[in-house]
Amino acid sequence: MKKIFFLFMIFGLFIPSHSFFPFFYGARSLALGYSSLAFNYDYNAIYVNPALLNSLLAALGGFQYQSSFLDYQDAAGNWAGISAYDLKNFQDLDAETKSLLLGKLDSIFAAKTGISGFQFSNPGFAGKGYALAVAKVDAAVIFPQANTILAKPPGDITNADIASLQMRFIGFQYSDYSLAFAFPLGQGLSLGATAHYLKGRNAEFNASITETPFLPGANAKDFLQFAWSGAEKDFSKLNFDVGISADLGQYFKAGLMVRNVANPVISTAFSELRLTRRLIGGLALRPDNQLGIFLDIDVAKSDLFHNGQDAQPVSLGVEKGLFQNKLFLRAGFLSDLCDKYILGRKANVLYGLGFGFNLGNFLVDVALGLDHMGYMKNLAISGFYLIK
Repeated sequence: MKKIFFLFMIFGLFIPSHSFFPFFYGARSLALGYSSLAFNYDYNAIYVNPALLNSLLAALGGFQYQSSFLDYQDAAGNWAGISAYDLKNFQDLDAETKSLLLGKLDSIFAAKTGISGFQFSNPGFAGKGYALAVAKVDAAVIFPQANTILAKPPGDITNADIASLQMRFIGFQYSDYSLAFAFPLGQGLSLGATAHYLKGRNAEFNASITETPFLPGANAKDFLQFAWSGAEKDFSKLNFDVGISADLGQYFKAGLMVRNVANPVISTAFSELRLTRRLIGGLALRPDNQLGIFLDIDVAKSDLFHNGQDAQPVSLGVEKGLFQNKLFLRAGFLSDLCDKYILGRKANVLYGLGFGFNLGNFLVDVALGLDHMGYMKNLAISGFYLIK
């Protein structure tokens, strides 16, 4: 027990902050509302907590695909409505239309976050105490730039004023080559580390709301693809994650993860994006081998999207095994403790739903992510083959 408290004290010295990319890893993690830091049985432990690799009972390999296209408070839908009007000739619109458009623009530019997402595919392999994987990633974040234009009276706003309203686009296309090892420290206690070599291209730029990609009918995926398809500045970085896993009695498991230990800086055309350290804690309750309740939480607030706004994610998930664990049903949610509303129709909450099949040596997991309005925003499919 002293070893556990000692390691928790060491990790507490780090300043926590979220990575630039808000990832989930695997269909199981998505279905559980992103909560899997304290218990995981596949090679996604290489990302969520490498210490869990010490608990693998069999080697396995596999492949997975996942995507996420998030537009908070229906930002993409609002843009689709706004782009249907001739913004370049704003002054020619009638007073009622001007008032309507300015109300929508004010809502978007006052928003805490805008649009974020990624596409991710990777093969991987894991054995007891080690794992390796290669991920191909497209990722982007889009958020509004501060302005004073919308504070003007509607009659004073010109076409040039509307054209000066801009959104910031940050996009990445890269490969993540990952290698992880885990070591036992004592009964029920493990330490793990992952090395990530990131290599690819990035882009950071502003775009006026009267230009591409703000076109009628554009959705969140269109905006994000516009950001990462513009990636042209080469970069490469070496990064590290460190985690611990501990059994707390018969039914509880705990995990702690420090991401971005190397504190890397990635240069873009506009700025330098520092992936500062992020500290995440996880707890799992497993009263038997068929039921699990999982909780993950960021220990402190951090700048999740590099837009100057703090976020503190919290996630909760439930997993139930049926037919001697041949079928798994899963559900969970992800929310932000910094939001005024944690749950409900006004909250930026994401819900996960999914299932898994245990077909002999094959494991197949499928999951969907829904926003608070019931729209599908995330998808993940994972397949693994057990080597016994």
